[in-house]
Amino acid sequence: MIVLTFACGPAPAFECPDFLRMHGMLRRAQARCAFERFNPEIVDMARQCFNRMGAQAGAPAVHTGAAEFDRMASLLGEDTTCNLIQQRFPMVVR
Repeated sequence: MIVLTFACGPAPAFECPDFLRMHGMLRRAQARCAFERFNPEIVDMARQCFNRMGAQAGAPAVHTGAAEFDRMASLLGEDTTCNLIQQRFPMVVR
């Protein structure tokens, strides 16, 4: 499971690989769980991280996060996984 530590301050305070994995997982969840809203600040921070890391490192991080959603859904079921994500990330998805 993805564990995130959020530091205070602008996007550079985030650990970009972890942040991009979280973003990938939540984007997959948005599509599969039919969430209607995705926090635009998170999208902007993910874009900044992706640009800072470059596509060679950023894309695999995003794909790893999406695969984490798939693993959770296969183990717990998609509905349970969607509910867990909505509970754990209310500041991101709705």
